[in-house]
Amino acid sequence: MSSQEILNYNPYGYIPSRSAAAAFIGLYGLSTTLHIVQTLLYKRRVWWTLVFTAGGIMEILGWVGRLQSSFDVTSPTPYLMQIITLIIAPAWFSAGCYAVTGALIHRIGQQGSHLSARAYTALFVVCDCISIALQGVGGATAGKEADRGESPEKGRAIMLAGIVFQLASMCLFLLLSVQFYKKRWSDLNRQRRKLVWATMFASLCIIVRGIFRTTELGEGWKGFLFVHEIFTIDLDGFPIILCMLAFNVVHPGATLDGEEVSLRKPGENMKSSIV
Repeated sequence: MSSQEILNYNPYGYIPSRSAAAAFIGLYGLSTTLHIVQTLLYKRRVWWTLVFTAGGIMEILGWVGRLQSSFDVTSPTPYLMQIITLIIAPAWFSAGCYAVTGALIHRIGQQGSHLSARAYTALFVVCDCISIALQGVGGATAGKEADRGESPEKGRAIMLAGIVFQLASMCLFLLLSVQFYKKRWSDLNRQRRKLVWATMFASLCIIVRGIFRTTELGEGWKGFLFVHEIFTIDLDGFPIILCMLAFNVVHPGATLDGEEVSLRKPGENMKSSIV
């Protein structure tokens, strides 16, 4: 089979870059390993930070699928594996961002927040679960359609709905979080301010990736964004690894070791708060 025949036959529309896949496997592997170590080594183990590990594992599987496809683009299993895992993985990082803000509201008090710490985390984690479910069902549906030799349009539509829902949830989260942190900024010590900046940065990375995936799936399986790998590398691979690394640099386990709940009014400085 000639190179042109392979390109006409394969679902990517190109031969996935072997070097890019290997690089991301290495980067995600390093970050995931660090997250496991950080979760286990910090004095107060913040177990929900394992969501970063779960997301990292899914990213690794996705890029392993792309690496396998670089050797044989006609094999359906690696193709479907990378579609499903790379679509779903960022939902785990979204959950981590939600948990950080919920934890900080719990520690410094609800004043300035529209929601309590528990409601904040519960609402957005439920949204995340809905998003994961939609994307998972969409991926499974697309796989079944492909196995039957059909165009996986129904699966694409369900995955698109999941990504749009996730993107809308993250945008709402960012809006509410910025409002809260603006009101309570003086009540955060230096370490917690760093964690807030890391969370906002990670949230923006997820939003950038969400806008890309929404546009990509909206165009369809043969759209311009889908058939040009550079967009997947630059607007999916890079933003999400930066999101993971941000929480390696400022890990919640190093900052959220205090359980105090502040009843201070917004703006009242917390010089004595525990880091």
